[in-house]
Amino acid sequence: MNPAAPPSSHAFEALASRVDLSDNHQIQLLMELVGALSRATDPIQVQRTFAEGVRRLHPIDAYIGVSVRGLPPGQYKITRTILRSDEAFYGGKDPWSSWHEIPAHTGGIIGEIIRSAYPELLQNLRIENDPVLGDLLAPFGSLMAIPLFDNGEPLNWAISLRRAPNGFTMAHLEESILRSNLVGGTVRNTLNMKLLRQANERIRAEMERIAAIQRSLLPEGMPAIPGVTVSASYATYDSAGGDLYGFRPLLAESERHAAPPESPWGILIADASGHGPSAAVVSAMLHAIVHAYPRPPESTAAMMEHVNRHLAAKRIENSFVTAFFAIYDPATRRLQYTRAGHEPPLVKNAGSGQATTRLEDGGGIPLGIVDDATYEQAETVLEPGQTLVLYTDGITEARDPRGGFFGLEGIERALVACSGEPDCVVNSITTALRAHEAGVRPQDDQTIVALKVHGT
Repeated sequence: MNPAAPPSSHAFEALASRVDLSDNHQIQLLMELVGALSRATDPIQVQRTFAEGVRRLHPIDAYIGVSVRGLPPGQYKITRTILRSDEAFYGGKDPWSSWHEIPAHTGGIIGEIIRSAYPELLQNLRIENDPVLGDLLAPFGSLMAIPLFDNGEPLNWAISLRRAPNGFTMAHLEESILRSNLVGGTVRNTLNMKLLRQANERIRAEMERIAAIQRSLLPEGMPAIPGVTVSASYATYDSAGGDLYGFRPLLAESERHAAPPESPWGILIADASGHGPSAAVVSAMLHAIVHAYPRPPESTAAMMEHVNRHLAAKRIENSFVTAFFAIYDPATRRLQYTRAGHEPPLVKNAGSGQATTRLEDGGGIPLGIVDDATYEQAETVLEPGQTLVLYTDGITEARDPRGGFFGLEGIERALVACSGEPDCVVNSITTALRAHEAGVRPQDDQTIVALKVHGT
């Protein structure tokens, strides 16, 4: 036989006699039960579904749920009492949400049952004046008690009762040991899933609050810098992110309520390492440090050294910030800037097809690593029609399905056919970026800021 031979193309044939299951009432009930259990999202729903299924498959007359979880030896709580009345089951409170309201007991028939971690089968039962249950068990002639194990310990018990004195057999007991513990496992798993959903909801709500705070640190609108138009795009990897950008007129305290028309402006873009809430907290710290600078900065290098000292003093483990800070003078179009480990900005000349220039000077290490780091500054003059393009590394490090980076070259290619208008810059980069990613989810926050100088 040749193992490499292709499979035969003729139709599959099988010989069998199919057993007709359509009249088997038990199988129909079992299928309904397992389907309902698979849809249950709450432990009390699991118990009610199972109790109803047992009532229909193997009718009992009463059920008592008992728990010893977290209690001293000999104590127990009755978590559920379910009696059958006119084919309906009814019980008490949800024990998971009302645990502290349920009284603890000792003694009585239940106290005897829980003394060992072994099942009990009681026939010809006659119990009256039980110190805990009173005459609740008086109508019943047989009892079956099953220990339900959790992590190897019998922390719960399932007690079934029938009126008949020989209502349960050894076969019933054998089957119930496995069935009850499997359902107990389902209850635990459902409870854990419920707790996990609730925890995730709390985390999601908290992250949304952090994200709202972080977004409040961004400009509400684009700044009115004389002779400049601005556009920006901001997208977070999680609901909260570590990217930050902003603009601020650099004025003395006495001038802040009446800014001269062409006062210098501070321009910032920054990226805190990592993702999510921790990065958002660090970027909020950066925002506070920058805005707490007591006077108009003497230079961009002085500002970065100030920010670095304060961030480094916090000793935040495995955290740093890359940043680009510039001072732009609308009167002279002079741009002084410092890069603290940040990607080099681009300057695009006016019109489509025009080249871009990388501003690679004025470098230094990221903020928050070394207390006494020093920074350089550089200067350039932006000519009318030129556009300054700022971005974070979530743009350049975006990957395609094969793992290739978008890169700085991807930004430069995207700008070739762009007019240089800020909206065109943002849209051109974003469109090219999404085409590059081809559906791959970004792994970092992505921010773009474009400022075009119009001149006078």
